[in-house]
This record gives sequence, structure tokens and C-alpha cells, in this order.
Amino acid sequence: MLGNLNFDEIQRVDLDKLVEASVPEGALIEYKREMYGDADADKKEFLKDLSSFANSSGGHLLIGVVEDQGSATGLTPVLGNPDQQLQRLENLVRSAIEPRIVGVRFKAVPVSGGHVFVCRVPKSWNPPHRVSFKGSNRFYVRSSAGAHEVSVEELRALFANGATVREKMKAFRDQRIARIEANEGIVPLANERGKLLFHVLPLSAFSGDVQQVVIDERTQSLLLPLGTDSRQPRVNFDGFANIRNGVECFGYTQMFRDGIIEATKVRTLMNRDALVILPARDFVGHVLQRVFRYMAAIQQSGAASPVVLMLTLMDMHGAYLGVSENQFFYDDPVQFDRAVLPLPPVEISDFSNYAAYSSALKPAFETVWHAVGLADAGTYLDKFGPDGRWTG
Repeated sequence: MLGNLNFDEIQRVDLDKLVEASVPEGALIEYKREMYGDADADKKEFLKDLSSFANSSGGHLLIGVVEDQGSATGLTPVLGNPDQQLQRLENLVRSAIEPRIVGVRFKAVPVSGGHVFVCRVPKSWNPPHRVSFKGSNRFYVRSSAGAHEVSVEELRALFANGATVREKMKAFRDQRIARIEANEGIVPLANERGKLLFHVLPLSAFSGDVQQVVIDERTQSLLLPLGTDSRQPRVNFDGFANIRNGVECFGYTQMFRDGIIEATKVRTLMNRDALVILPARDFVGHVLQRVFRYMAAIQQSGAASPVVLMLTLMDMHGAYLGVSENQFFYDDPVQFDRAVLPLPPVEISDFSNYAAYSSALKPAFETVWHAVGLADAGTYLDKFGPDGRWTG
């Protein structure tokens, strides 16, 4: 029931529905009557419960719910400062589970007399996750009977599944690059050199339990093309696209029915004094101006987190990177030595603010500087305003 709801909108009435329907515990939901304590055994129990969701199919951990024979029978509010409790749980997850679980979310839902704590754990795209608290070093998974330590066979399957998801994501990007190169994208693109390809990949599209997302008017309005607000909305066989206006198409943003977003932009290169230049300010800006909207579209559509971002620059061979206001260069400029630059994938763990997306994307952006022989981007990628938005 909770899995179909926008996490930020979960409230008391949704918890009451669990009780009214006597929803039982199982592989996707677990109830705890009381908050986990501060003793080491309590912390290990919490980490076991939470990591088991990530290593399995994801789900919800609810603290402050009474159960009888496994079924929800009532709410028992947790007392005390909710912010302190949330911070304690979040710190435990960050420091005592390896590798980090991307996309875990917590909230305290106000109820009469206190709060019920809801934790949403996504199915991981890079399992297995190990509880490392005080040398525990154990792996857990879930079944209908709850959490249990993995068997050797289950551990092998977890490693294989993590590799499979990563391979599927890479294969998807490779396939889309090939389609764009053959001008077989969602619509034919203008025959101009220099393309930017931006993919937003929800785990749910690659984990074997694919569901069609809801692409409503609100979601459609968030899918603006890169570099412009003008668009021609179009429902198509694959889902929905906003296509840049004009006689020729210089880009589009498509949401597929499984929640994947593909944004394209043509003409990312410019000519100056017989040189071909990739203006860093423009390509970084185009991405950072849209990433918040695309992530909001993912949440609005109901696609499951976590999300991986992939950026690709095409037609780059022989171009230079322009890094100043007038697109001039650094000393002894080096040309890009290949046509296609598939930047490293980026995991998004914090859906709440613009600055989190910008920070997560920085290592991927810096590989463009590496490609022309620069060790880093200096302070170029650190220009942010008070609201976290990049000011270039």
C-alpha cells in the first residue's frame, strides 16, 4: 500500500489504513512497536532489518506500529524529539552499512501523542550490502518470514544481480548512443555536430519487476528539453516527449513507459577562429538547469528510486574545451581524442534539494576536464548561489 504513495505525502490516514486492513508483515513491510534503542544489539537489529530490504525487493520499515501475529493492529506513538531520532537512524545507515545504500528515506509522521517513523528502502542496484557495525560483517535478505542471514547460494545470487543491473544500464546507454548516431532517436535530429545525451535511469526499469509509470500533465510539464522552454508535447508509442520547436529538431526530452528519461540536445559545439569548442559553461548549465525537474518527474510518475544519471557527449573528436567567459582556453590546450565521451554513472541518494544533485554530478563533469589533460576543474564547478543553484 505505501509503495504506491509519494513518500513525502505519507500521513496519518495512510497508517490508519494499514491498521484497518490488518496488513500483515512480509517481505515488503515490517513493524516495530518501539524505537530501536542505543545498545549495540539494538543498533545491529536495526541495521539488519534495513539492509535486508535493500538486498531483497525493497520495502518499508515502520516504527511505532503494534502488530498481533504479524498483522498491524494499532499505532503506538514514539515519544521524544523526532529530528534527533531521524538523525540517529540516518547516521547509523551511513556509517555502518557497506556499500552505501542509495535512496533510503526517513520521515516522522505526526500522530496523537508522538510520531510514527517510516523508512522507505529501495531495492538496491549495487548489492549486496553488508552490516559492518563493530566488525559484524554480515549480509541479510528478506522473505515473507522477515530478515535472515544469507546462505552461500543467496550471497552468490546477490553479487550476480548487482552486476546484471549495472550491465543492463550500460547496455541501455550503448544502445541509445547507437540509435542517436544512426539518427533513429525518438525523432530525427538536426544534422549538426555536437550532441549532449542525458539519461535518468530508475532502478525499477532494470530490476526485473518493471511497471509502467503514470505520465500525467504534471509530469509532462517537468520534462522540458535541454536549453529551452519551448516545446511541442507529443504522446508516442514509447511514452511521452517534449520536442524542441523549429523546422529541424535540435533536441527532445522523452519519458519512456518504464520511467526512464532521455534528453538530447544538438549543437553543443561552437566555432571560433577556425577552432571547434565545447563551451563548458553551456553544457554544464544545460544539465544542472534540468536535473531537478527530471528528478521531480521521476518521483511524480511513481518510478522507484534509487536513480542513476548518465551523461554522454557525442561528436567531440578534435574539439577543445572552452573554460572561460569568452570560451578561451588554458595553456597548451589539448583536443578531445575520441568522438564519444560516456561520462561515469552517478548515483542519486538525496532527492530533496538542488545542491545534492549538483554535488553528485561534479565527479562526472570533471572527467571532461580530464579528457583534455586537466587534473580538475578548479573552482569552475563550485559556483553556486544560496539556493544551491549553479551560477556558472
